[in-house]
Amino acid sequence: MTLIEVMLALSIAAGVATFIYVSARDVTRTKARIESDAERVREAQAALDMFGRDLRCAFLSGHKKPLQPIVDSVFVGEDNDPIDRVTVTTFTHVHRQYDANDSDQAEVSWFGVDDPRDRRKMNLARRESASPDEEPLEGGEVRILVHDVVQFQLDYYDVERDEWDEEWDTTQATAQPQRLPLQVRVVLTLLDRFGGEINLATQFPLEMQQPILLPGGFQ
Repeated sequence: MTLIEVMLALSIAAGVATFIYVSARDVTRTKARIESDAERVREAQAALDMFGRDLRCAFLSGHKKPLQPIVDSVFVGEDNDPIDRVTVTTFTHVHRQYDANDSDQAEVSWFGVDDPRDRRKMNLARRESASPDEEPLEGGEVRILVHDVVQFQLDYYDVERDEWDEEWDTTQATAQPQRLPLQVRVVLTLLDRFGGEINLATQFPLEMQQPILLPGGFQ
């Protein structure tokens, strides 16, 4: 084999090796991006499952106890662009300590917060207070559940008026006092790696539309 043939063979081998390296690198990067998108979708689906559980177990209390601290039960849905806010009282609190002084009742809010690392982005957060009180819109622990959310849109089905509303408020006499929506429609929008939108849409039924009386309460 001549020197020229050796150099030609080495050049071909180097070209093949470079092609294999570039292909493997691109495949690895593509795989990582696809897995990142899939992980974000799984994160969003898990959050929607939790949101649906909060809604299905939402309730209003018909109790009016004299000479006792006031505990307000509410369902307040606010139309905020791009991430709507909703606060409910619900039976979804999970006991993590056997001797904790709490029940399965909780005040829960879902809302948008700025991403601390990039103010151009917003995250979907959930607030839970295991001690319902006279200020159901405040207090509790906040957790970020979905990162980089484009939109979280909620609509509430009013069975009495047979229409969808963008807001709901059980605390106002001119809104929907002492009754819950029959259904809540949800659209959660994320961005994929190409900048396209990923829309996750569903509806959740509410099991109880009218106030309930728990044992031992007064109306």
